[in-house]
This record gives sequence, C-alpha cells and structure tokens, in this order.
Amino acid sequence: MGPVAAKLDAPHVQEFCNAVALGSTAYMVECLPLLHEPFHQCFAIVPKQVAAQGGRQLTGWAIWEVPGLFIEAEFHAVWQRPDGAVVDVCPRPVHYPRITFLPDAKRQYVGLRVDNTRKPLMRDPDLLRFLHLCQRRFVVVNQSDLANQHGNISKADKALREFTLLEKEMAKLQRRLSRRYPTGA
Repeated sequence: MGPVAAKLDAPHVQEFCNAVALGSTAYMVECLPLLHEPFHQCFAIVPKQVAAQGGRQLTGWAIWEVPGLFIEAEFHAVWQRPDGAVVDVCPRPVHYPRITFLPDAKRQYVGLRVDNTRKPLMRDPDLLRFLHLCQRRFVVVNQSDLANQHGNISKADKALREFTLLEKEMAKLQRRLSRRYPTGA
C-alpha cells in the first residue's frame, strides 16, 4: 500500500489539485536527491541548495496516490535551478524517479509543520479510520514537545506514547488494506 506520484491526466487528480491550490497546475518534477542530507527535510535542504548553487525555492505540494484508495498532498519545497529546471533534491526512504508537484504561491513555510491534505477514493471503513489516524497523529505531534522535533521522533513523554499507539494501529490497518487491495482498488 505504498504511494506513487499521482498521474496528471487523471480527472480525480486534477479535481484534487484544484481543491488544494486553486488556479495552479501540477507538473512532474525529476528527483535528484542529495544523498548526504536527511530524509524529508526539504525546507532545510532547498534553502541550502539555493545558497550554494543559486536558483530559487518553489513551495507547494507533492501529490501522492495510493491507487484506488486515497490521494494526498504533502506540503513540499523543490529547487528551481538557475537554468529554470525544477528538481526535487529531498531524499526519501524510497527513491522515486519523479514526483507530481503542485506549486502554491499562496503558502509559505514559516517553521511549522503543515498537515497533509488527504481524500479517500473509496468508502472502506478501515481506509477512513486510517486517514483519520493520520490526521490525529499530526495533531498529537504538533500539540506537544514533539512539535519541535523534525525527522525521527525520539522524545519519551505522553505524546510519544499516544504517537506510538497511533503508529501501531495505522500499521495494522495498512496490513489489512494491503491484503484486501494488493495493487490498489
């Protein structure tokens, strides 16, 4: 049940993108991760890349889909090189050759996490519970001492205990959904 870059020509993807950033158009961006950098730290990595190589940071959303199950927008930054080409330099645990990127000039990173926007593509109770838990996990992390931790969560406190329970239930739901929908719905 892993995500893939959303397909630009799918009507549900276009509709979702329009709801996330009205008037903006998504496009594919090549992934050229800086392997010496930590995972999922685009808002730290891209400014360093701009300072070192020129160009500019573009802020928007990486659009992911678990085919047939749900679509998701992840607040993200990419690097526009001085020659105008746009690349994603942020490493991820799984390498993707390209991502679907939706620019959003109205949103800027101000040092705080932004929750992903998710939309179910079917009405499965386990899927709806999973998406609810994704949102709850974001709230738990951002209303506690964990809010200032980026990357791996390691602090032991009440929020960490709830975070751990959420992660366990989410993993159980993912396994169930993967068995039911092995290649998407």
